[in-house]
Amino acid sequence: MNADLEGTLDELGPEYRAVADRLRAAREVEPGTRRQWRSHESTGGEAAKAPGALFRRAGYLAAASLLVALGLSLFLQDAARAPRAPYAGAAVYTVAYAPTEEALERIVASQRADGSWSNDFLTQQNAAALRASGDARMRIAYRRAVRYLRSKGLAPLTDDELRARGERAAQALAGA
Repeated sequence: MNADLEGTLDELGPEYRAVADRLRAAREVEPGTRRQWRSHESTGGEAAKAPGALFRRAGYLAAASLLVALGLSLFLQDAARAPRAPYAGAAVYTVAYAPTEEALERIVASQRADGSWSNDFLTQQNAAALRASGDARMRIAYRRAVRYLRSKGLAPLTDDELRARGERAAQALAGA
């Protein structure tokens, strides 16, 4: 050790000196070469010390594989039984094309606090659908949507644009 470390140990006290002496007296390990490691593995290494270690590891791997398979089967069980509509997510995009009272209720129920929906495409379209309603709640939802769209530099769709989108959606669904 250098003089600085010796001085630090003297300041810390005799207990720390004993720890440092014990550390210095420990055996030093020389780094091995790859050849030495290979010969250690070929002679059995730790497997020679514990003959059941290989079987124990295989048991752990089998148990883990079984647990993963069981979890995956439980997770995918409901997905296999669920009825699948070809355009299950399309309802969110097409609800504004037929502005019935039920459709408008769904639109208002899915509106976010800032007046938007999940994206600007839906916000423009849903605001246009709400514009035609005379219900006070729908008018409030419409004004919130317009406020949001103006903050983004956008405006609700015109009636013609909404009608054209509805016709394109109907053609796409009919063709599928």
